Amino acid sequence: MNNRWIPARVGDAMADVDTPALIVELDRFDANVARLMQAVAGRGVRVRPHAKSHKCVEIARRQVAAGAVGICVQKTSEAEPFLAAGIADVLVTNEVVGARKLANLAALAARFPSARVGVCVDDVSVGATLGTSTSKSTSATTVQASPIPARRSRSRARSPRSRA
Repeated sequence: MNNRWIPARVGDAMADVDTPALIVELDRFDANVARLMQAVAGRGVRVRPHAKSHKCVEIARRQVAAGAVGICVQKTSEAEPFLAAGIADVLVTNEVVGARKLANLAALAARFPSARVGVCVDDVSVGATLGTSTSKSTSATTVQASPIPARRSRSRARSPRSRA
């Protein structure tokens, strides 16, 4: 017995769709993605959409096929289905902190050695720990660490009058 829940199938009437379900007008979606890629063409911009709103492998595939360099996800566990489906460049946008989470990231990168798994760090020491964690892996892994620029505190912002 297959207990896999499927909210809808192509051709179902809207009234028969079980929610929650992601419903996409593919012609409009593809046109919007093409319009985005045209808007950045020739500007030296690389597009990397965040998958947190759709969490859908097929949408990510279409975005990459249209020219996106990869996708972003919020946490390591969200990266796995995209990597397993062949999305070759996934950036984890939330910092990965703690031995268990770093080990999970290293294991994920090891399971998909041909993929590029990136992660954002907010401190150089986290980058060093990340490097140590991933170097313990049994296979060659590449984890890209991108420092996040420090945000200026609002309390230090000067008013326009104080600049004179």
